[in-house]
Amino acid sequence: MIKIDWFYLRRPLIVFALTLILSIALVMAGQWYEKTQLENYEQSVSTLRSTYRLYTGIVEDIGLLEQYKNLYSSYRSTGLVGDERRLSWIESLESTNEVLRLPTLTYNLLPQEDFRRPGFKVKSGVAVKGSVMELSLGILHEEDIFALFEGLRLSIKNLFTVESCILTRNSAIDTSLNTKRTNFDSKCNIRWVTINVK
Repeated sequence: MIKIDWFYLRRPLIVFALTLILSIALVMAGQWYEKTQLENYEQSVSTLRSTYRLYTGIVEDIGLLEQYKNLYSSYRSTGLVGDERRLSWIESLESTNEVLRLPTLTYNLLPQEDFRRPGFKVKSGVAVKGSVMELSLGILHEEDIFALFEGLRLSIKNLFTVESCILTRNSAIDTSLNTKRTNFDSKCNIRWVTINVK
């Protein structure tokens, strides 16, 4: 049997034990550091993703804002948004009639009032108004009414709705239409729409 001299082995055993303890401490410190860094990395990735989503949302909002700003400026310049432009409506009507050359055309523009329709809802801060224009027309044939409204639509960007039209024939049904005089009288009401934003 071999006899172990612990006196000579005491020093190497102490060094070995200290080295083992130090190695275990270093492994545990390394694992703790790795876990901490992984958590920091995941937190950074999450922050980066949320920042990217926020940035993308801001870019989209800026694009929408620019688009709506351009639309708003366009609507404002045409008179759909803002104060009513009665003079431009009358000028548009008269310029359309210069092209059509209707036998007679008279108009009466009534005061502005709230625009109401069943199921029509408006957000607060927005006021939709309407001004009725009464038209009395002497026309050669029925198509002149449609030509007048189409001419108005093309000559001005304002929004209007046709409220009513009554057509009365001036001659008997069995007689042919005269190309030089008024064959029909028509009374139409159109409503010019204006939007005011508070």
